[in-house]
Amino acid sequence: MDSFKTVVSEDGLSITAETKILFGQCGANKCMHLTELMEYCADYVTELYTQKGATRQVLNDKGYIQMVSRSSIHINRMPVENEVITITAREEKPEGFQTMRYYEFKTADGESLIQGKSLWVTVNPETRAVVSPANFEFLIPSEIQTPFEKAPGRIKVPADVQLLGEQKILLSHLDPNGHLTNAKYINFAIDFLPEEYQQKEITDFRLNFSKEMKKGEIMQIYGYFDDENHKILVSGKRTDEEGKLESSFDCELFYK
Repeated sequence: MDSFKTVVSEDGLSITAETKILFGQCGANKCMHLTELMEYCADYVTELYTQKGATRQVLNDKGYIQMVSRSSIHINRMPVENEVITITAREEKPEGFQTMRYYEFKTADGESLIQGKSLWVTVNPETRAVVSPANFEFLIPSEIQTPFEKAPGRIKVPADVQLLGEQKILLSHLDPNGHLTNAKYINFAIDFLPEEYQQKEITDFRLNFSKEMKKGEIMQIYGYFDDENHKILVSGKRTDEEGKLESSFDCELFYK
């Protein structure tokens, strides 16, 4: 197995890592799965803190859990099997009660493959009370604001969506926090599309995360297809304690 380096910037705001895309990370189109992309984004934010001594356990003991709330990704080209890439994750200027992170994936010779931004919310693991960036003691203040066309904002889902299918949340879907890991949502958004849309080349996607889901719960997945604007909307819903449907995630996909 090849050995690659991981470097944290001197100011502590960013981490850059080299890696190689392996066979098991790719799909039938020979490109890296979108879920692998999402996992890299989340994992390198976690690794940035770990490299500075603030592991997930340290954060938890101090009363902090970081969770992604909204993401937006632009794809110039997806990495392919055996391609060596660099991944950078960087702290940017917070927005209100949420921290902002920027991501960029490049080839070994500097070609920009993917850019993205995500908003994260920090909460107390016991009370679920939101911790503002100003009170998150491990956050290094940043004033960086990278321009980004499709900001990780709120996704509006039309009322006339159609049911695409149902997904039971299984053990393999869970992360160390005990709920459905954020990277899996993009799988559900793609897997339940009609075949003709699964073959589309995705250029951008946005995700909103609303409600956590746990093992054994059933997610109902709805879709809306805007062929004129080359856009697909997917919404995953769960049943609340009163038997009403509520959103677990919303996803907006743009294709060529």
